[in-house]
Amino acid sequence: MKRSLLLYSVMVLFVIMCAQKTYSLDLVLQAGVAKTDITPTESLYMGGYDSNMRDVPSDGAYGKIYIRAAVFDDTEKKIVFVVSDIVGYRGYDSIRKSVSDETGIPYDNIILSSTHNHAAPVIGGMNANSEWSKDFTQKLIVTVKNAIKDCEPVKIGGGIGHSSIAMNRRKKMEDTVSYITFDENNSSQSAGKFKTDNPVLIHEIAGVYRLGTNPGGPIDDEVGIIRIDTMNGKPKAVFINYACHGTSLGGRNHTISPEWMGHMIEYMEKTVPGTTGIYFQGAAGDINPRFVGGIDGGVDDLIKTALLGYEIGEEVVRVFNGITTRNPLNAQIRLVQKDIICPLKYNRVMQDFKTTTVAVPTTAIRIDEFTCVTFPGELFHEIGKRIKSSTHNRYSFLIGYCNAGLGYLPTQKAFSEGGYEPNASRFAPVTEKVYLEEVKKILIDLY
Repeated sequence: MKRSLLLYSVMVLFVIMCAQKTYSLDLVLQAGVAKTDITPTESLYMGGYDSNMRDVPSDGAYGKIYIRAAVFDDTEKKIVFVVSDIVGYRGYDSIRKSVSDETGIPYDNIILSSTHNHAAPVIGGMNANSEWSKDFTQKLIVTVKNAIKDCEPVKIGGGIGHSSIAMNRRKKMEDTVSYITFDENNSSQSAGKFKTDNPVLIHEIAGVYRLGTNPGGPIDDEVGIIRIDTMNGKPKAVFINYACHGTSLGGRNHTISPEWMGHMIEYMEKTVPGTTGIYFQGAAGDINPRFVGGIDGGVDDLIKTALLGYEIGEEVVRVFNGITTRNPLNAQIRLVQKDIICPLKYNRVMQDFKTTTVAVPTTAIRIDEFTCVTFPGELFHEIGKRIKSSTHNRYSFLIGYCNAGLGYLPTQKAFSEGGYEPNASRFAPVTEKVYLEEVKKILIDLY
């Protein structure tokens, strides 16, 4: 009798623990969104390319850039996603801490990312004395506070579209002799610091991998969509996840632009009035837009960049309009954060033998049928696809350029091929396997 009672008690305790972890009928999912226009009126230095090409400040703006925020609240836990139309931040930790101090949202629940826009000003640096740079963090905090004020019970739904505005950028060279460098946005004989009236011929050897156009190469063409409606069915917001660098405008461009990403959201918001769009950059480490100014004959064209955004915007609207939202079956917000310890590249260890690893902050979030995994840098798309498939949830998103700036994580195969991204990476070639194994453990804890 005592044994049966003990077994029964253990079973009841197990059921209660599982229920607490995965499901609660008492929770209600709320969401709020906000955006702040941060298009500068000053002439500012722009980021994303070598300073050899960007040695003068901006000459105006074509379109608007924003800070956007989305807050989710299940009545027990808040989480905020913040995305800015810039290439990246200086001081992710300090910004997240400031947001936490001002709003009460826990530090780990603040997801800070960028669209990785190479046609935007840089924070600090040569812009340190500008009003734009000085006001940036405060505007970001205000945006989060406005999103909190906008919170209300919502219905959600998901969808998956597809787009080919992206292209693989790892080009396998043929044996050539040319006056053009492999990446005209880095070092060029026709523009920037190294411009010369006496150019020399440059020899490329067959089999070398460079930045370029690779139309036959693989991409992740999924356009992930989360639709958020008010309880009466009115469209409120859309989350968009797609893997493609914000680089259709190259280093010779000095006009501030929201890039294709901002124009995509512009198209969505105009087509579905009242909706706030928020774009999350994906695993775009080896993916560029179909054309890039300064690469393989590509020319900077502000209008073509806008049209690229409108093209994928049409797919976003199509998928959005086909989504039926509902009350979440499980409104509970689940979040697991972990610093994954990854090995550094050999040449970095040789520079400082006391430091052989780097902590890679990674967060996994689950809300009903949606799972997001973050990466603090530029993840190759194949790794991103494997992470998304590992979530085993209906809708999976990989959010890159998030919560830190640790640079490129290529596949182990790419390290064997060489090229720009493996050369620029801080990680050892085996990191792909190490990181994926640890992400699987995080996802087990998430469920």
